[in-house]
Amino acid sequence: MFQHANFILHVFMACGLYGVRAKDVCPQMSTDKEVCLVELAPVLKYISHNHKSHWNSANEVQVNETRKQLAKIEGQEKEANDKLKGIHDNVDSEFNALSAKIKNVKNIQRHLASLELQLQETKKALNLSVEAKKVMPKTEIPSQFQKIGWRHFFIEKKHKVDWFEATSMCQKMGGHLVTIQNEDELDAIRTELKDTNEGSHDFWLDINDIAKWGEFVSLATGMNPPFFKWHKLRPQVQIHQRCVHLRGGEMMDGKCSEQFLFICQLSVN
Repeated sequence: MFQHANFILHVFMACGLYGVRAKDVCPQMSTDKEVCLVELAPVLKYISHNHKSHWNSANEVQVNETRKQLAKIEGQEKEANDKLKGIHDNVDSEFNALSAKIKNVKNIQRHLASLELQLQETKKALNLSVEAKKVMPKTEIPSQFQKIGWRHFFIEKKHKVDWFEATSMCQKMGGHLVTIQNEDELDAIRTELKDTNEGSHDFWLDINDIAKWGEFVSLATGMNPPFFKWHKLRPQVQIHQRCVHLRGGEMMDGKCSEQFLFICQLSVN
């Protein structure tokens, strides 16, 4: 409708067509073909107003419908986000629970491994303890032993072995890993190690707590040693540190599987 009115308006305004005359007051028409624009003004105003009202009404409906769609989409988005958050929280909870279970399993595995190691070390120590009873006192001093203080000792200065191997090697030579008797004997051994440039090395002793954690005894006698001289902050009494060695003239507890030099004492009458 608006397009037709626009077309008519342009036609009436064309110069010379149908004798159109534009004045504020319509004069008397000489022919029935003449048209006065003043008479058309109310019609054109009505058409324009009606078009604007129709357009505004249609535009308002469209805007409201768009707002409804946007509100619906926002609601759906919020619902989806809430569901995703719930899923995420659930996954986090299950993951934390699973991590705790895995950690617990690993702790159990470490504990079982520690128990297995203790069992193996206990078996080895028991066998060596039986072998220690078979070591017969010597009537003659083997050439590899030297007198330090009032007793005879063998100091291994080259080959490093674990505590069990060191114990076995001393037994095969007719002795045991050394159990130091007192401060004087410790000083004599320490002086010998310094004189031979071995003072900075570690040497296995006979002392251990394999049979009972925290109770250090001599493997050869099964009794508490008569003398201790612990390094500062030792013994640590850790479950994996069951054998004692000498470092710098002081005693330390450590892993029986560590590789150290060793000192044997001769078994004599």
